[in-house]
Amino acid sequence: MLSDFSKKINEIWQELPGLFTRLIAALGVLLLGIIVIKLGRRLIKKSFQLYRSKHPTAGRGDTVQTLLMSVFNVAMYVAISLTCLSTLGVDVKSLLTVAGVGGVAIAFGCQTLVKDIVSGMFLWIEGTCNVGDVVTVAGQTGRIESVALRTTTLRATNGAVYVIPNGEIRTVVNMTSDYRCAVVDITVAHGSDYEKALGVLHEAMVKVRDELDFLDEVPVIDGFISMDRGAATCRIECRCSVDKCWELERIIRLRALEALAEANIKP
Repeated sequence: MLSDFSKKINEIWQELPGLFTRLIAALGVLLLGIIVIKLGRRLIKKSFQLYRSKHPTAGRGDTVQTLLMSVFNVAMYVAISLTCLSTLGVDVKSLLTVAGVGGVAIAFGCQTLVKDIVSGMFLWIEGTCNVGDVVTVAGQTGRIESVALRTTTLRATNGAVYVIPNGEIRTVVNMTSDYRCAVVDITVAHGSDYEKALGVLHEAMVKVRDELDFLDEVPVIDGFISMDRGAATCRIECRCSVDKCWELERIIRLRALEALAEANIKP
């Protein structure tokens, strides 16, 4: 009994140099992999910085960058893990064979993950939304910060960050596509001269057009669109660039209220 134990100790002792060597080699592979990942990330960032310097308005470049970064990270992590296991003496081929046999079972358990990844690829291919766009998806509104393989990250106006699985994105409301329409509703109290109110508002909108350099047309007075017990509602619309929409709405609202007050018309 004692002799068997001694033999095992001797075998382990003899294997220690080889095990130590494999462990050092695996650590070397891991360190090299970390360096390659950092260099790869830096190269991707530099490449897209150069691209953005030549195409400053191309939001799709940012989308491709985040997606490419995600794919690169996953590929490198898998490659480093398999190489480390192989260096430690693990039969990677047998491991992959077992993984292939159990792949069907794993696929059933990872349907949501696969769905998220496939949806993310289609989002990128179709160009539905890009990094920098202001969108409403899955009931949340915000500016897209990144589009990864599995998730899309939004940042709301209050600073909150929403990480949405791509598989949950059914309908995309993109508010930064080509142009937007500033829409402002102004109420006019019952008993006022409605025709006069419309004329006052039109004159105010002409002044708004002259005041703003980025505006080429006079905001359109749609007329009264609804009413309640206290007032009638007049709608003003104007097409503008995406980044100027909210500013234009504030200015239209302010100038309309100032004009009505000057004409002694109660809003």
